[in-house]
Amino acid sequence: MWVDRVCRVSLTLTDARARSQVVSDAAYQVHLDLTGDEHFVATTTVSFAAPPGASTFLNLQRSVEVRVQLNGRPLAPGCYRDDQVHLSDLAEQNIAVITARMPYVTDGDGMHRFVDPADGAVYLGCYGGMDVNRRVFACFDQPDLKAPFTVSVTARPGATVLSNGIPEQAPDAREVAGHDPTRWTFATTPPLSTYLVTVCAGPWASRTWEHDGRPFGWHARASLAADLDRDLPMLREQTVTAYDWYAERFEEPYAFDSYDQIFVPGHNWGAMENPGCVSYRDELLPQGTTPAVLARQRAMTIAHEMAHMWFGDLVTFRWWEDTWLNESFADYLGFLVAGATGAAPGALAEFDLGRKAGGYAADARPSTHPVAPRPEDVPDVDSAFNNFDPISYAKGNSTLRQLAFWLGEDTFFAGVNRHLTGARFGTASLDDFVGSLQSVTDKDVTGWVEAWLRVPGTDVLELERPAREPGAVTAGALEDSDAAAEGRQGLTLRLVPGVDERSGSAARARRPHRVRVSGYAVSRDDDVADRVEQAWEQVVGLTPEDPTVLLAPADLVVPNSTGETFARVALDEVTLDRALQVLGRVPDGHPRVMLWATLLELATRGETAPALLVKAVEQHLPGEETDFVVAHVLSRSAAVVRQVVPAGEVGELLERLGRVALRLLGASQVATAVVQTAVSVGAGALHDADLLAGWLRAGAGHGPLSQEERWEVLRRLAELGADTEHSTGDLVRAEQERDPSAAGQLAALAVAAARPEPSAKAQALARMADEGTTNREIGALARGLWSAEQRELVDPLVAEYLRTMVPVARRGQALGLVVGRAAPGFRWTPGQLEHLQRALDDDTLPPVLARTWADVLHDQRRLPA
Repeated sequence: MWVDRVCRVSLTLTDARARSQVVSDAAYQVHLDLTGDEHFVATTTVSFAAPPGASTFLNLQRSVEVRVQLNGRPLAPGCYRDDQVHLSDLAEQNIAVITARMPYVTDGDGMHRFVDPADGAVYLGCYGGMDVNRRVFACFDQPDLKAPFTVSVTARPGATVLSNGIPEQAPDAREVAGHDPTRWTFATTPPLSTYLVTVCAGPWASRTWEHDGRPFGWHARASLAADLDRDLPMLREQTVTAYDWYAERFEEPYAFDSYDQIFVPGHNWGAMENPGCVSYRDELLPQGTTPAVLARQRAMTIAHEMAHMWFGDLVTFRWWEDTWLNESFADYLGFLVAGATGAAPGALAEFDLGRKAGGYAADARPSTHPVAPRPEDVPDVDSAFNNFDPISYAKGNSTLRQLAFWLGEDTFFAGVNRHLTGARFGTASLDDFVGSLQSVTDKDVTGWVEAWLRVPGTDVLELERPAREPGAVTAGALEDSDAAAEGRQGLTLRLVPGVDERSGSAARARRPHRVRVSGYAVSRDDDVADRVEQAWEQVVGLTPEDPTVLLAPADLVVPNSTGETFARVALDEVTLDRALQVLGRVPDGHPRVMLWATLLELATRGETAPALLVKAVEQHLPGEETDFVVAHVLSRSAAVVRQVVPAGEVGELLERLGRVALRLLGASQVATAVVQTAVSVGAGALHDADLLAGWLRAGAGHGPLSQEERWEVLRRLAELGADTEHSTGDLVRAEQERDPSAAGQLAALAVAAARPEPSAKAQALARMADEGTTNREIGALARGLWSAEQRELVDPLVAEYLRTMVPVARRGQALGLVVGRAAPGFRWTPGQLEHLQRALDDDTLPPVLARTWADVLHDQRRLPA
């Protein structure tokens, strides 16, 4: 397989703006011949207007053979250089024809080739995304040069082809099943940005229907057909209900001729919003059974990608500084719609418990950036790639949620509809969006946007308790509006401006916050149990000009209790102690979620001892009735222990969490999501090899293990060096015969890398750095390699990882992110942090890898000694 060993220079804002002044009215005809085994041939015919005599260029990367014609005349081979096809002496109307022989890839960044080990079937896919499609066909690869595309494909025998439109010419079933290549031609699309074009070819299992007068479909590899059928009723319902929600809320109708969704191998993202043909990583369609937590996540992803049909596909940003106009909206709407349609009840609370933490963490690093940076702050595509991060997703989501709460949801969506209608099939910027919102309200949207979107930093909501604490009061007394006047002192909620971590100084933002606060009375029952009763709930406004508000008295106060704003919460010592004492008995679901989220964040940042978090889990989680709360808290607590706790203390705390998992599994009535999470956490935390081996034979008390759970148990047995009734090696070989799938092959790699042997660890790292290793294999090997309980084996390999994985990261942006995320997830030693700092001193590191490693360094150094 051909590998690009050179770190390429990405498209700059300067070049993109200059090209936009030259090129207009572009239209593409793209033909892909996908019948080759190692290479494919792309023929691009692009027509466009230009000032006579001008020059411009098309993007084309990794081509091994190129022929170019411009307006009927062949150009010299030298016109293709530096990943660009240079065109000069242009006419007013131009037609360029570029024929290129291109290599397949195994890292998702190009035309991905995958051979399914289950049946030998070949699947090919261009999934789109930033900088990807220039590795598939020649194009003006920037978002503002939208153009209609007519795509045709010559496919391998047996393959079905999916693209952005309905097939206008397609072979019949007999031709597809034959021995000759087939030709597919798709309807011309509306104007699209180049990064949104997709082509996926293979013997897909397809399930189709009609809705709203257009074809819909779900597709997956043939070997996953039974799994697709298992989940199809859920997938279909979630698709249709989300579609109907958007159809009712948005004045602009869905703009494309079909809506296919496809589970594909090798995807670098959770999904990609290609109009009319959304692609998802096929890990979202697991074999055997779909975990309930994953099903909720998938429902949110379906709604997220559908939101992009309007935000990103119908209306596209002009340059990558406005990535947030795509991703923040889609992230916000994904959770909102999944909750509103019943696909994932409580989705916004789940966001507050899980995903929002990533936004807080990212905004606390020197690598933070504004939600909406200025164009000059995103000078090239490599810089833009780093903005596909928790700032653009989680913080941006939270910011829009606060904006809708501040404006009122009806006003917010009235402005959104004006924005979508005004830029239909075109491009738009932040200023355009602000103008649409400002036109429907007399509030100062411009000032709000400047404070919230232009400046990094997370504000803090700080609770301050009077020096002399009043005694416990009843709910009735707390509801008394004259409580303070009667001499009972309340708490003060104070807004503390955030810090811009890039400079270490206070952020210059003056952000207003509209938040809901809940207060509870805590009293003692006769049996000495704490009784928690709801006391009051109020919406308050805080601004830098008026940063404090006096709250009514309460024993327990939860600021931002339903999560409408993006602000960290600092609890006073008494409130934190009470929260730890009564957390599981707080009667309202969302405020209880916010208390768990605060406790998890404090432990992640090292501001409370992880042992305190584990104690709270032991005390309160077994009684939690909301399944996604149990799932997130238990799994995230285990992750915190591995990431934060010094090596010698990890095993004990993991074992305690594993015992909580066993208590959950021992309950007579327990939700499926809780069972699945308890098995997963127990399989990674418990040290009783015989117990775990028994799970393989008889299940964990609530039925047999799923295939994924079986592999998790085997990885743990390998990690423990278990000597069970049968050797772990025998068990693994038997499991590989039982599960010959692609997922099984990856799981077996992780199991082999988990063995407590120096040779196994060295082999795993060497394979991670090998040129032929795929993106998925790197992740699987890292999961087995970096055990927080095998530090004597893996500590010596950290410096080697930092040295040998840099060439791998140079192969592409997405692979650079894979390499960065393959870093050890445990508490680094001071010596390892010195090695990391020296690695970061190399200013030729790929930008995405440098950003990811710098974040690791910051997070580790922030932890208390």
